[in-house]
Amino acid sequence: MRQLQPKVAQKRKRDLLQWIIHYYIKNSKPVSSSIIAKESGINLSSATVRNILQELEDEGFLKQPHSSSGREPTDKGYRFYVDYLVEIQRLASSEKERIEQEYSRRSDELDTLLIETSKLLSHISQGTGFVFSAPAQELTLKRLELVPMGGRNILGIMVSDAGFVRHWPIRISFEPTEQQLSILNRFLNERARGIKIKDAQATILRELRELEKDFDTMRSLVTGLFDRVASLNEPDTLYIEGADQMLAHASDIGDIPTLQRLMRMLTEKKTFAALLEREMDKEGGLNPSRSLTRPRVKIGDETGIPELSGLSLITQTYDYRGRPVGVLGILGSKRMEYPKMMSLVDYLSERISSYLKAWEEVES
Repeated sequence: MRQLQPKVAQKRKRDLLQWIIHYYIKNSKPVSSSIIAKESGINLSSATVRNILQELEDEGFLKQPHSSSGREPTDKGYRFYVDYLVEIQRLASSEKERIEQEYSRRSDELDTLLIETSKLLSHISQGTGFVFSAPAQELTLKRLELVPMGGRNILGIMVSDAGFVRHWPIRISFEPTEQQLSILNRFLNERARGIKIKDAQATILRELRELEKDFDTMRSLVTGLFDRVASLNEPDTLYIEGADQMLAHASDIGDIPTLQRLMRMLTEKKTFAALLEREMDKEGGLNPSRSLTRPRVKIGDETGIPELSGLSLITQTYDYRGRPVGVLGILGSKRMEYPKMMSLVDYLSERISSYLKAWEEVES
């Protein structure tokens, strides 16, 4: 018969004890092996569960008030649970140090920060980490710049007030002078600041029409810039790392076709992005007291997506000026360490929110 490695056996025992104590605290009734089999989601045989329960009782973590009843935690069991919660609510010092190092390397582009955050979430959780930012067309412009690249080639740079940066090469029908670009840059930044991206082109072109004729030649340049802005597509606003970690939970997810549908959904992003956008909408409106919000946990079918029925999803919004502008989180096994993962998600959302505030202070 195959023997489990001591480390694996110990972890299995610890996980079961955590679940039993949590269940007892919540329901105030002894926990039997039949309840464990029915409700825990721990994939162990009845015989294995009974053996572990006996070991935990012999070691003083559980007690059985009556021979026919289930188990209850002892003082030693409660102490184990409290120590466990204290430990997992705190990120390991090495993990926190790595996070601080990544965030201290400030980038001018929010994209870099979001990509690194999704990687951190995946690495620390050993699951799938993701970050979703607000649809680009809904963001508010902070700055527009047109940089000459030689001849009829221009580099357009757009910065939103939440740190979203994009740049594109633009080829226009004439060769602009340095003075024209300087005047137009000043004009754009006077008129575009504070306008939503989706409304900016119409607003600026309308104002151009009202100005003197010298600006007529600039319309194709402005149109070219905003045509590129309008072409922003949403996959770039969802960063997913560690999707292949789902393979480690294949037995939880279901059969091979279900696993294939899950991987396809994460690759295509559209369905998952729509779910995250709904999560962000639930926190819609100004949120001046962010401390009142907590990470959301959706388990299995609660996500409303069949491909996620075997998994759990933890999400938390990050904000700018008190308004949610994105969502980050973890997708993983239902047997994940929820307090630790919730603490991680909450911590990183605070870090991004702090970054956005610091970015505004530096740029303003």
